[in-house]
Amino acid sequence: MSSTVNAGTPLHERVLVGALRARASRGGLTAEAVVLAQGRLQTPAAWPAGLPRRSNGGAGFPNAWRIARRSAALAYVEGYVIEADGTVTHHAWCVDEHGRALDPTWPDGRARAYAGIGMALGWVAAVQQRTCTRTRFPGVLDPTAQHTRDADRVLTYGVPPEALLPLGRDLPERAPYQLSKAPAADLAA
Repeated sequence: MSSTVNAGTPLHERVLVGALRARASRGGLTAEAVVLAQGRLQTPAAWPAGLPRRSNGGAGFPNAWRIARRSAALAYVEGYVIEADGTVTHHAWCVDEHGRALDPTWPDGRARAYAGIGMALGWVAAVQQRTCTRTRFPGVLDPTAQHTRDADRVLTYGVPPEALLPLGRDLPERAPYQLSKAPAADLAA
């Protein structure tokens, strides 16, 4: 095996999961803990030719949301990515039925590994409405929206089972993070 680590190799995935564990171990309600408890790994892939794309680096959440809503073949996923330099960033992207991460915002190859939660579009729309983030969408796992507008529902209970889309592969050594159990009415769309 070459000493060069290519995009999507297990090493990048392990480093990403390790960084999320380190952040989640600081305590409190964190998006990292939710991704560790419910997330999956998606393999980076080149953006499909002919599919519209918006390369606006600061608008990953609305870009991924817009593309997923317009394409029946893609799902909205939110979580974390790691870049070649080791930077870990909260981000959103699309995933196809094969678990391939398709990023409508960043150029192909910028992210080396993706770990995130696939979410049903109807549920995401309900969260946007409940948190008043429809016009300026910062993501479902955004701590500001969760702490100030949604009473930490998602950070406490995670994404409800009926809204989870199992896209991608299991995280290595599934994290021992346990989310609180909530009555269905607390998380319903």
